[in-house]
Amino acid sequence: MKLLLRLYGLIRHRSTYMIYTDGSHKAKWGSWAFVIVHRNKIIHQGYGRESRTNSHRMEFQAAIEALKYLVPKSRVIVHTDSKVLLNAVTASLKRPAVNPDQVETLFDLMAKNNVTWQWVKAHSGNKYNEICDELCRQARS
Repeated sequence: MKLLLRLYGLIRHRSTYMIYTDGSHKAKWGSWAFVIVHRNKIIHQGYGRESRTNSHRMEFQAAIEALKYLVPKSRVIVHTDSKVLLNAVTASLKRPAVNPDQVETLFDLMAKNNVTWQWVKAHSGNKYNEICDELCRQARS
């Protein structure tokens, strides 16, 4: 079985996967969600919630959870509607990091894969971003 998983991993990383992420916070609950898309089909999705948090932490957590799912050496484009997240993972290291614990985790996960980041406008009709938004709402309820 392990050999099959390794072989599957070797095949998987040749394609580029699209990840869409979202995070939110309302009242006492924060939530995160992601979808992984390959050839215009959702192949995996995940979501969760946490109490006593904020929306920025949830945006970062969505990206962490999505990247943890990947087989090492995968090529992926992460789409996020969070400019805070985008700036934290692409800006100069001279700037102080927001959520340094999560940024460190993201850098570790990014080092294992070929990751490109892309900003997408929230609530603009992007199908997969809207799915993530709905998953966040479901996770909070």
